[in-house]
Amino acid sequence: MTDAQILTIAIAIGFPVSMLIYSNSRITEAKETLRAEMQAMRVEMKAGFEQISAQLKVHELEHHK
Repeated sequence: MTDAQILTIAIAIGFPVSMLIYSNSRITEAKETLRAEMQAMRVEMKAGFEQISAQLKVHELEHHK
């Protein structure tokens, strides 16, 4: 094989592999971002449910004696 053929094969294999690795790192980054956002949403939802629960208890105490 000539040098040009070896270079062509190396590029034909190397470029797609490097793009796959880059794509996987971007997917991993997106997954980590979504996980963090979901955790923040869980915290907010828990606080909201606790607030609703507290308001319901106050309502029961005020109106259902």
